[in-house]
Amino acid sequence: MDEEQFLKAIHFPKETHFLRTFPFNKIEGQLTATQKKVISENVVSRGIRILAVIQENNTNINKYEDEKVRYDSIQFFYIKVKQLKKAVDVYKVFAYIMPNPLVILFIDEKDTKWIFATHEKKKDLTLAIKDVYEISEDVTIDKVEHHFSFNQLTKTDLKAFYQSWIEKMLGIELHSKYGVKKPVVLENNMLQQLKNIDEKTEYIIGLAKREKQMNKRIALQVEANKLKVDKQALIEKETET
Repeated sequence: MDEEQFLKAIHFPKETHFLRTFPFNKIEGQLTATQKKVISENVVSRGIRILAVIQENNTNINKYEDEKVRYDSIQFFYIKVKQLKKAVDVYKVFAYIMPNPLVILFIDEKDTKWIFATHEKKKDLTLAIKDVYEISEDVTIDKVEHHFSFNQLTKTDLKAFYQSWIEKMLGIELHSKYGVKKPVVLENNMLQQLKNIDEKTEYIIGLAKREKQMNKRIALQVEANKLKVDKQALIEKETET
């Protein structure tokens, strides 16, 4: 991926571009043995890049802080990993050591995964992860370049900016995965509702396959089919509105 061309394609202002390799050796001493193992086993050597830094002095987007949260700078990382299934573990290590909210675009040999997280301030003023948002591999770089823009995000303050970034990415995934072209709101996340139905359906189908008693297997299959109907009804309802 051409990093600078990507930032241009999604209209990030030149002033926000950072485009430097992250000096991991300088912060390695802050990590526990377990955290060091997560990085050494999963991150490609010299594969940590800072693409952009979004803050008040280079965007005119106001800082935000209250008793629960702090948004004075947003760090946008690009990290090469050996396998995407470990991306959340790597994200949590960086969230532990970084004093600011993070956006990390992970890439392995063939796919990408975006990860965001809302947070709360701790007593020592560091940030603790509250909710993690994973954008599935369905949202490719090409789709992001075509459907995402810095100019679409809310710029009231950095908290609103970060939340709207998450919501926009979730909206792209909702359209890509389920065909629903509708904005996603974190407080009423339709994408998560559909994912929950999918997960429950897969779990029940798995139980049915392992069930030896015919009557119980049929009951599980009926339950799975009902979930599929509910899912389709939800999709159709949102598509109509």
